[in-house]
Amino acid sequence: MNRIFAAVLFLLPAVALAQQPERVYTLEETLRLLRNDPALQSAEQDVIIAGSRVTEARLRFLPDIGLQASGTKYDARYPFALSPEFRSLLLFPGAPSENIYSGRAYFNMPLYEGQRTMNTLRLAQASQKQALSNRDSVKLDLTLRAKEVFYRLLLAQERAAALEAHLKTAEKAAEEGGLGAWERVEAEAATGAARSRAAEARHQLETARLTFLHALSLELDTPFRVEGTLETKMARTETDKAVVWAMELRPELQSQTYKVQMDAIGVNLALGRRYPTLFLAGDYELTATRFPLKNNNWDVTLGLKIPFAYDFWSQLKQKRAEQRQGELARAQLQDRVRLEVRQAADTVRWWQEEWPRREQQYKRVQAMLDDAAGKAGAALSRQRAREGVLELRLAWLTAVTEHILARARFERAVGRELPQ
Repeated sequence: MNRIFAAVLFLLPAVALAQQPERVYTLEETLRLLRNDPALQSAEQDVIIAGSRVTEARLRFLPDIGLQASGTKYDARYPFALSPEFRSLLLFPGAPSENIYSGRAYFNMPLYEGQRTMNTLRLAQASQKQALSNRDSVKLDLTLRAKEVFYRLLLAQERAAALEAHLKTAEKAAEEGGLGAWERVEAEAATGAARSRAAEARHQLETARLTFLHALSLELDTPFRVEGTLETKMARTETDKAVVWAMELRPELQSQTYKVQMDAIGVNLALGRRYPTLFLAGDYELTATRFPLKNNNWDVTLGLKIPFAYDFWSQLKQKRAEQRQGELARAQLQDRVRLEVRQAADTVRWWQEEWPRREQQYKRVQAMLDDAAGKAGAALSRQRAREGVLELRLAWLTAVTEHILARARFERAVGRELPQ
């Protein structure tokens, strides 16, 4: 009985998996599922954090306003004062009451502080723009990755189906009678090679399926298939214009530009440490030993603070060095982007020349095979002809896939879609 129960428990996951409906993913559905990616969700949280910091920086322009209330019970042997947190109230022995109550309203507002508050706001705004650019960069990377796994899987499906069909024709040709000893050896060898290629194609298909599921953050045991067509179109690849687009549109360059701005603001903040701070503060206080509180004090203070920072020059030197590093990193990134655009453009142009040639050759030989289908011929000759057409078809489908992905990489390098 226990063995039967254990067997039922073991088979339940397999039965549940078999009952799950097979999902169908198109390219549009694949791109839509990008929002589940952890990297994109983390980038979205960075945008939220940066927006909150901008709000905090804006609130620093408002005065610091608050209320404070306290009640103290004491026993004094000699005069003493409360801690500064409680306004340093003086207490004396022999008072008619051992209790003292205090309530105050206060404000503190900097009038001038060397634009430190303004620079802090500008720093937060630049950081917010950098977070948005980083999020856009993650989106572009994920879009390219989704297209790659989708079309690689689609190609793997086409290859597996074509090689399975080729294996069946090879087995059928090997079973035909009238073959000589050498012809039978050739037929068996061709069947074995077709079986090996079909098995490799099935393995590559399973690997492509797992890669697809992992890229879209889906459960690895999800039953699914992808639907689409391996077809492409010619694209205009004007390299000089594409480089200009990339300089303007690439989120990485925009992020690095904001980083340079942040470094410059950091230098200004370091310089602002040597400027004095002019502030206005005020208090209104009620203090008494019993309720209601009637004794009141008030004050308004205009103050000036002159800083003397021992590390001023070292920090300024550090910020200027960081600014120079940012400028060098931006120049290096610009060179890398130019190289990426030119390499991607060359790849697109090469596949645009190669793909039509392979398609034309495949269709021409396929037409010849269709014309010869009803004519007499040796079984092995027909099988070798079909195998040659299969190789041409797979080469054509590979070229189409590579051209599609080369277009996607070029669009990623430029930062925008290509015109047809």
